[in-house]
Amino acid sequence: MRYFMPLLALALLGLAFTANHAQDREKIDRQAIKENYGPVKAVIADKKLVDETVAQIKKCEGILDYTSAIELLGWFDECDKAWDSVDGDRNAPKESRGRPTQAYKIANAILDAVRTMPYAGEVIKFTDGKEPDIANPKYPLRARMAMIDAIGRNSANEACMKFLLEYARDAENKADTDMRIVVMGALAAKGDNPEIAGVLMAALKDRSWRVRDAAIEGLTRVASSTNEDQIVLALINALAAENGKLRENLRNALRKITGERLGTDPDEWADWFKSKKRQDQGLPEKKGGDKGTRVKVFKTESFSDRYVFVLDTSVSMLKKITDEEKEKLKKSVTGDGEEKDPRRPLDWSIINCKLDLAREEIIRSLEVMDPKRTTFTVVSFAEKITFWKEELVSTDPKNVNEVADWLRAIKGGKLTNVWGAIDAAFDLSERIAGVDTSKRGPKPKKDKVVTGPHRDEALPDTIYLYTDGFATYGKYAGDDKNWQKFSQEEKSRMYHDIMKDMKEELKDRTRVSRITIHAIGVGDPQDTHTMRDIAGITRGQYVAIGK
Repeated sequence: MRYFMPLLALALLGLAFTANHAQDREKIDRQAIKENYGPVKAVIADKKLVDETVAQIKKCEGILDYTSAIELLGWFDECDKAWDSVDGDRNAPKESRGRPTQAYKIANAILDAVRTMPYAGEVIKFTDGKEPDIANPKYPLRARMAMIDAIGRNSANEACMKFLLEYARDAENKADTDMRIVVMGALAAKGDNPEIAGVLMAALKDRSWRVRDAAIEGLTRVASSTNEDQIVLALINALAAENGKLRENLRNALRKITGERLGTDPDEWADWFKSKKRQDQGLPEKKGGDKGTRVKVFKTESFSDRYVFVLDTSVSMLKKITDEEKEKLKKSVTGDGEEKDPRRPLDWSIINCKLDLAREEIIRSLEVMDPKRTTFTVVSFAEKITFWKEELVSTDPKNVNEVADWLRAIKGGKLTNVWGAIDAAFDLSERIAGVDTSKRGPKPKKDKVVTGPHRDEALPDTIYLYTDGFATYGKYAGDDKNWQKFSQEEKSRMYHDIMKDMKEELKDRTRVSRITIHAIGVGDPQDTHTMRDIAGITRGQYVAIGK
């Protein structure tokens, strides 16, 4: 799996917890491991078996020790990358060859078994040594995330909690950003520890916007179990300092904690804090009004200034629409016409298919974005993925005109590779961050920058996914060819079941990327279940156009 991955430097942290192993005298159920994990080796070695292997691994939930967990994780990558191997990806492990494309189900079952490990003395071993397992490049990020989840599950143990707190603090600037974000999520789930809120509040000033975003989410979760006033004040101060998408996230956090709906102006929140809490300490300086620009895209309103637009160009998007369909789309997009919109009106005379509408909407939204602040790129997809530019560029007129010509020249393809498009957008972010996405694990970074802007500040934080169809190609896809006899609603429900595993992987990707996906469904039919879930998982909006 490919992710934002500088190599962790955890030797000192690992050694700090080794002494605690002697305190953990859990009685490991060796008989249960023998009876349930033993047969896994036989079924997983048979590359033709999927459901049987998943069922056997499920029996290992809540029983694994360190040795069996590490051995089980050794099969994760080859199962997870079975589709990549079939699709001809040269970076897929050679061991993946011969496994059916649905072997990703085995990979997900492995993660569940590791996450539910019950022994604190065993899970803390993931942090031991000069190259601890949670830093080992042979394990993909999702595998190492499962290790952290297992440590978090056992955080009632002193050694586990100590590791989580010290790793989240990152006092020596050695922690990997991705894994640190996962650790912060594990801490937020255990918000009754008084030290957790302090660690999260300190992270509101981190150089990485992804870390700051994770801190905002974590503080929202722990506010009810700790000093709520202190957390609210910290979030108000952060709102005074932030730009872009995080202003919206801070507003949402303050709304959730306080029940107040005061927008993104920190002065309004500061005045409210003074009057409601009767405190006069540590309040932010008055900055004057709402910072930044809100941008309209279809029926959404975005605060971001770093975008990736992901556009479906499959055959159904190119099908000529009827006058009735056009009127339906027009009504969805323009509404009653009373809402203020700085963008030029759509020219409906040139909109003859759903692809026309999607690309014209992208163009007119880009035209009004502030070129001094806003950057973007565009990705199109059918079976394969095509990038306009593999970097984010300014929304200046030259770039907007260039991408307009590129969008209007797209010819389109046949099938719909939804996960491939999302995966490519995440991979693009990693390449921008300087990560070699052909590698499975973290890449050594000897030149870690500790001053100036964090490299995360160049990464996209918002994706707009435009599509009208169900996933018919890729790692996670339905059998559209053999489903012709079913109604669209029936097919939508069937896709909903198939895409569960995709959503689990998306949850893992989003935990560290912090990217928001706004899912824009264009036309009728559209996979409402999956589109709504994609938006919900990533804290975005689902907008159904023309339904």
